[in-house]
Amino acid sequence: AVVSTQSGHYGRASPGYFLELVNNMNDVVKSSDGPEFSHIDWRFNEFGNPVCMMLYLVSIELMCIPLPATKMSAEYLAEHRINIGSKLVDIVLNNNTGHLPELCNTLGILLSALPVSFSKAVYRKIVEILRDGSNFYEVEGNIGGVLWNNKAQNVLILVHSFFQHCKTDKIGFLPEFITQNLNLFTTESHVVYILKLVSPFLCHLFRSPSVRNQTLCSLYQVMINLLSDNTVTNPDLFVDYMYYIKYIYAGAEFKPLIEKHLPTLPADISSKLKFLVIGTDSTS
Repeated sequence: AVVSTQSGHYGRASPGYFLELVNNMNDVVKSSDGPEFSHIDWRFNEFGNPVCMMLYLVSIELMCIPLPATKMSAEYLAEHRINIGSKLVDIVLNNNTGHLPELCNTLGILLSALPVSFSKAVYRKIVEILRDGSNFYEVEGNIGGVLWNNKAQNVLILVHSFFQHCKTDKIGFLPEFITQNLNLFTTESHVVYILKLVSPFLCHLFRSPSVRNQTLCSLYQVMINLLSDNTVTNPDLFVDYMYYIKYIYAGAEFKPLIEKHLPTLPADISSKLKFLVIGTDSTS
């Protein structure tokens, strides 16, 4: 078969089922060709090239994985799709082939094409990374003072690929995700991680001003909560980033938020952040 040679219900599919699907698609993405499509005249085909056709085939196969007849409810269907998405994400986490960038690119394309319910597995995996403290560790002398293990790095690369390919409907869940999980961003490691996840794609959010503003507001809230704790070892990193948001993206948009929280911050932090509101007006 073009898509897979294994079959069966998702619950009893062999461990290599999802890996085979992604590898088959990855081969087509890398070569933009393949013997399976050699007979097709693309000038008269519904799909413009092999990658588009393979993306369609793999997406349909994943969406057609059946539910048990006894669990035909909307709630179970949503969870079923997230579980399928998680199986796809796990391919990156368990990658031993040395082709991580290629796999992440292919999975980013696939997850961005599938319905939103599948791609929520990406956000769930970020939560799992943040909840497991063993994924992060402090390193003196390192920029930001933090590093993370291979699992956290692989998720970072996959999320970047996913955000790069997806449309606003999927990245639009980002501010809600950050707000719902504020309790997880309790250490410098966690905050640096979420900033590295989101920062490269802030410019993309200008396509949706409401999503952009909500995302920037949630990032401000994350950093303010962190800076409220006197134990932060490198506060200037986050202070600089807050100024970066103001001068590149936000202007005076979040002046009320900053004014509300400045008195609650330690005196030295408050003095560094005062220029976020001093001399700021609605025309900034």
